This record gives sequence, structure tokens and C-alpha cells, in this order.
Amino acid sequence: MGEKRGHLEKLVYDFPTEAVLEVEIKGKWYRVTSREFRSFDSKRRYSKPEYQPKQGQTDLENIPFITYEYDGPLYMYGTNKSVYKTFNEKMVNSPYYEDMMAISQSKK
Repeated sequence: MGEKRGHLEKLVYDFPTEAVLEVEIKGKWYRVTSREFRSFDSKRRYSKPEYQPKQGQTDLENIPFITYEYDGPLYMYGTNKSVYKTFNEKMVNSPYYEDMMAISQSKK
């Protein structure tokens, strides 16, 4: 379905997408999707459980998490084009997405 909207390339994810993904905005951490995480120009981190819970384990709230700072590549939103980091705490949009958002706003 994405082909009809021009999304032809498979996005690269250089981090564990199953982890808890967070970005920092003005000193506070916010959870984001993997698509936003790879394109957010700020400090980024992810957290994973220390071990996989066993089948039937009931005390899931006691599983310790390990948090890793992420210093991987920064991509334009919806593309695999990497860009330089400026740490401006904003999404790095591609010209294609900016044009699509402008068209979408004009239809309202």
C-alpha cells in the first residue's frame, strides 16, 4: 500500500526496534516510534529488559531494564538519507514529506 504513496525504499533501523525508544526535548525524555526515533535530532536512548521473562512469570514489573545512549546515524524522515546532527530537538523532515504535509493542510 505504501507504494501508491511513493514509499518505495525499505527503511534502515540501526537499533533494536522492540526496545523502549526515547528522545530528549528540553531536558525531558519522551517515548517515540521507531520511525520518529531514527529522524529526531536530539539525544536519543533506548531501554531493554536485562533478560527475557520466562513463560508464566507473573512479576514482570520487577524485571530490570538497561538503558543505552544511542549515537547512531540520523536520517531524514521516511528516507535512508543521513544528515548531520545539529541537536535542535526537532524532526528532520525530507522535502517530499514537507510537500505532502503542505498539500494535506491545503485540503482542509
